Amino acid sequence: ARQMNTIYSALTQPEESLTVSFCENGGSSRPSFIFTGIGQILGVKPQYVGDDIKREAISPCFELAAAGDHEAEKFFMNRPEWRDRLSLVKNAASIPRGRLSVSSAGKLYSKDINITATRVDKYRSCKFAYFLQYGLKVKPRVKATFQAPEAGTFIHYILENVTRDVMAAGGFENTNRDEIERITEKHTRAYIESALDGFKDKSKRFVYLFGRLVKDAVSIACAMAEELSSSDFVPLDFELMFSKGGDMPPAVVTDGDSQVTVNGKVDRVDGWIHDGKLYVKVVDYKTGLKEFSLSDVLNGIGLQMLIYLFVLQKKGKIRYDAEIVPAGVLYMPAREVILSMDRNSTDGDIEKQRAKSLRRHGLLLNDGDVIEAMEHGSTPKYIPVKFNKDGDAQGDSLVDAEKFGILSRHIDSVLLDMGKSLRNGEISADPYFKNSLDNACLYCDYYEACHFGDDKADHVRYISKLRPGQVWDKMRQKEESDGR
Repeated sequence: ARQMNTIYSALTQPEESLTVSFCENGGSSRPSFIFTGIGQILGVKPQYVGDDIKREAISPCFELAAAGDHEAEKFFMNRPEWRDRLSLVKNAASIPRGRLSVSSAGKLYSKDINITATRVDKYRSCKFAYFLQYGLKVKPRVKATFQAPEAGTFIHYILENVTRDVMAAGGFENTNRDEIERITEKHTRAYIESALDGFKDKSKRFVYLFGRLVKDAVSIACAMAEELSSSDFVPLDFELMFSKGGDMPPAVVTDGDSQVTVNGKVDRVDGWIHDGKLYVKVVDYKTGLKEFSLSDVLNGIGLQMLIYLFVLQKKGKIRYDAEIVPAGVLYMPAREVILSMDRNSTDGDIEKQRAKSLRRHGLLLNDGDVIEAMEHGSTPKYIPVKFNKDGDAQGDSLVDAEKFGILSRHIDSVLLDMGKSLRNGEISADPYFKNSLDNACLYCDYYEACHFGDDKADHVRYISKLRPGQVWDKMRQKEESDGR
């Protein structure tokens, strides 16, 4: 609401004319909703300015020449100090990417692959982008722009430290909202002093943005406190590291000839002891809009929480001294959501939509005792479960022990396939594509260097959103075809 009011005020200030523009960058940039909204309301169609403005400076003009602009190319080819450079760039652009030799791939990645879960996601999003970022270590141009506060880092810091303090003081069931706000304020002050140097040399805009972020952090922390106060699961670990010499060993899969090792960390691990067993749940704080998707998992994307859940299942006894049972993985929204509501919406409508935005996304063990321990009551507010009239839990997020086993074997297969592909030198551009607003090319740092489609090996991998039943069928079919 504050943002919309600021936008409205800015757009209504001009007395004579208002010009709204955006930079179209080869399809990788899109106009703001403000741009398209004004056009729809006023019935105004955007006017394409073209590349003339880029001719006013050397670097943008050189980019036009490299892209084939005749006038810009003529300008640089007539200047000896630029001619050779332009020729090199144009010749390089015409070279097909091909693939690495096995020996070259071995020098880059070695026989035993050692990676993070983030890199797994990058590789499964597009092999060529992975090669540029982690093979050649190409760094994108850094724009000289003001950087707003790192929201994710701050929110993670607050949630971890608030949880630690509350648990040390007796648990969430013994804490009220006022206490959560007090603890959040204490750690906010500590963060300002330690991470932001007391706002030294920070602009007024930075301080203002951070102040808004603090208000969001209080709301998020209070929602987390409310969830944990109605749960038998308690936080066991924060920022749990999975690596050689870390809190837990890394995930390791091998086919006998080589192995893939995945290192990383999870934001929080919750646990509940029942019948002598420790049921564990992995929680990931998400400051973005990402939701858990079984279709993504089928395609090898978004595996991080599951990878570490299964390491806990296999190796967790060395840390917790109990038999471990996987109880689930959940994305916890760590952001304040701006609700898009009809102006005639009632308070009840708004509250219903707000409650929906607080729901976690992920997978939970389909066990009545576990679900009740996750969140007490017949109408869960946070966990992605509903109850029918007979009191039975329902929802696409529910899985049994057999399906957790299928997921574990599927992830092992994905990691081994990735290792084999890396060692074979495969660097084709194969970006995933769900829709125009969710695809690997949309915000890719290497978009300009890719020349997607110039190489016959390039192809888009379309990812359809499948129903859970379809995903499980495909995973079972793959197991059968692989002979597992």
